[in-house]
Amino acid sequence: MSFLLFLALAASSPDDGKKVLATVEAALAGVSARDEAAVRAHLRPTGTATVIMVATDGTTKVRNAALDAYAAATPGPEKYEERMIDPMVRVDGEMAMVRGRYTFAIDGKVRHCGHQHFDLVRDAGSWKIQNITWTVETVGCEGMGA
Repeated sequence: MSFLLFLALAASSPDDGKKVLATVEAALAGVSARDEAAVRAHLRPTGTATVIMVATDGTTKVRNAALDAYAAATPGPEKYEERMIDPMVRVDGEMAMVRGRYTFAIDGKVRHCGHQHFDLVRDAGSWKIQNITWTVETVGCEGMGA
């Protein structure tokens, strides 16, 4: 466990911090498996997704959509793998956040990387993702591994 994750969990309920991180990891596993139902199981239906596309020249484009777009599975033979690197978790009562670097690989090759930020709320006793914001970067991903 990373030191930052340890500090974040120590500042809140350890069980809540673990449950929050497990929710995010399960959603990412659903993305990797291209399993729309598995992703949706961890999302609130009213949530939003914001992606910040970072071009190689440093310019950015921001797109915002309903969280449904994030959940939509795309069929295909390629193997996806999305994973967070050293995530930081913070729980404040009925809301929480998970943030950190991530990589997205296709067939074992990192295609892009960036930062992700997940906002979660406790909904009927379970942690659900309300919002996700992430960058898509193609520079600086070297050595991050799949």
